[in-house]
Parts: sequence; structure tokens; C-alpha cells
Amino acid sequence: MGISGLLSTKRRQFLLLIILMVASFSAVAEQLAGPQQVIQRISDELQTILVNNQDRLKEDPAFVYQLANDVLIPHVDFGHVSSLVLGKYWRRASEEQRREFSHQFQRLLVRTYSTAFKELQGWEISYTPLRMNTGDDDVAVHTQVNRTGAPPVDVVYRMHIKDGDWKAYDVKIEGISLVTNYRSSFAKEVRRSGMRGLIERITELNDRRSKRIASNNQS
Repeated sequence: MGISGLLSTKRRQFLLLIILMVASFSAVAEQLAGPQQVIQRISDELQTILVNNQDRLKEDPAFVYQLANDVLIPHVDFGHVSSLVLGKYWRRASEEQRREFSHQFQRLLVRTYSTAFKELQGWEISYTPLRMNTGDDDVAVHTQVNRTGAPPVDVVYRMHIKDGDWKAYDVKIEGISLVTNYRSSFAKEVRRSGMRGLIERITELNDRRSKRIASNNQS
């Protein structure tokens, strides 16, 4: 499966689940550990926006994009995710290539987040007690996502402290890692067309989506 096809399946499922995780913490903040408290603090804002802007979410792609960019993206460590998904190719890349890739990769995820917002329906998330000791700065947050008419999904979010804040850098859905999936598809593209080819391919996908959004806004 090519990059575009792979991005439209597992990626969208992951991003939808990330949104659900952020939006649905109902536990009292005092009962949550550090990384969970971070998510709790932003959940009220996200839930309010989703409830009060249902029509706009469906009709205004630019608003949806901005929502994903403003509310969710600050809580993802894109630098770390970028290095993980490229693996050895990150170490071989020039500083310019790293910057370009990270920028286009973030654009790619923001666009996919935006699509996932439109699919939000009813859900419940249950949480396994967090295994975390004093001083730990890297944890796995185990959850189960339950949606009406769908089987429950086990999801594990990897989070670590970056610049004093807890940020996500990977997620496993039913044991399948987002980072691993990206690494596999990106590695194929690098082997086929090089690092420059991968960056150009992602840029092309991003620009195509941007033009589609601009066209929809003008119609």
C-alpha cells in the first residue's frame, strides 16, 4: 500500500482515538497522574468547541484545520515523533532535510486530525491505573475506547516530558504502533526515491489537500 492509502486508514483511526482520549476524560483531576492531568486540562476546551461548533466543523474546513492545530498539536512532540518514524534515515538526513520533513509531517498530521474531527460521535474511555513512579519522565497510558456499534479498542499512548510538559509521541492501537506504521511506509519511499523524494511526496499530498480546502471555501 502506498503512502496516501496507508495514511487514510490506520492514521485516521489513530488520530481519531487521540482526539477521543483528549476530549473525554471524566475522572476528577485529583485522581489522575501527571500526564493524565495534562489531558484533563485541555479536554474542557476541546469538548466545548466540538459541542458549540458542530455545523461549522462540517462546513468550514479551515476552521477544522485551525482547531486541530491550536488545540491538539501543542501536546505532541513532533521532533521526537519525526526522529522515530524515520529511524536510521533521520540520523543520515541533513539538518535542512530534518527541518523540512518535520514541518511537512506536522502538516500531514494536522490535516488528518482535521478529518477525524468530523467523525466524532458518542464514546467512552476507560483507563488502566497508570504505572508511574516519582521522577518518571516517560510513561505508557493504557486505555480502552468504547464506541456505539463498534467493538472496544485497546489503545496505549506513549508520553514523555518535553520542555517541562507531558507530550505524546506514539500510540499503539490493538498492539500496532503508529510510529512503526509510518516508519515502514516512509522507509519504502526513501529506498525508492531518497529522502528528498519522501519530503516532496509528503509536500505534494499536503498541497493537494490545501488546494482542496481552499476550493471548498470559495464554493
